[in-house]
Amino acid sequence: MKGAYKKDPQRKAERKAEPKPSGEVGPAPKFFDADEKMIWEDLAGFGFWLTDADRLILEIAVKLMSMFRNNTLDGGGISKLITALSKLGFSPADRSKVQAPGAKEPDADPYADFK
Repeated sequence: MKGAYKKDPQRKAERKAEPKPSGEVGPAPKFFDADEKMIWEDLAGFGFWLTDADRLILEIAVKLMSMFRNNTLDGGGISKLITALSKLGFSPADRSKVQAPGAKEPDADPYADFK
């Protein structure tokens, strides 16, 4: 707990009905070609925090990444790819906001008392 609910208890109540993912992201869609399936596996592997709730935006990211790797994506498309990857937690800033299920708590800082 980072104190957000303590500071604003209403936040917890507002999130009570928030949908919860029910499983892993799963295999690539059957309609993907071989390259797109490989990209799906790459992104799903790197993004171990992704769940079944992320499948639709992951499909978009895979299609855009495939176009990027085939040099058919223009500047606007690259921007859309970066946005899709960010929404999935693949940028350093967005990854810091990801709360992965079963994530390990960081080890205690032995120097915390000296800071």
